[in-house]
Amino acid sequence: MSKKVENIGNTFTSAENKKKQQQRMRRKVVRKRVTLFGGILVAIIIILSIMLVTQMKSNDEATVERQHKEQKYQKQQDEELALKEELNNLNSKDYIEKVARDDYYLSNDGEVIFKLPGDKSKQQEKGSKQDK
Repeated sequence: MSKKVENIGNTFTSAENKKKQQQRMRRKVVRKRVTLFGGILVAIIIILSIMLVTQMKSNDEATVERQHKEQKYQKQQDEELALKEELNNLNSKDYIEKVARDDYYLSNDGEVIFKLPGDKSKQQEKGSKQDK
């Protein structure tokens, strides 16, 4: 009882096969589109991630540079204040007189200055501090 089944070329069977073939083709097209758009999406995500990482690195470097410049600016501000104070002192007659007496052993009329043996070390210390 073995009979071979043959395809009858009627419209019902051929229409059903065409529908199945069209469904298969649609699935293939849909898969290709999903794969294409998925690949594009992945590429965009990778590019944006790279940009994000480079931007973060650049921001970190800029932050470090800004901190260094702020420190340098603060040092310059402190130096400026010290120089202004020294300028004010140099314009003061009392300060100039004090410096002349201490460093150069100058005296007023009728004063006598005695140089003691311990004065050399003090003068050398002052000289080394001024050199710095």
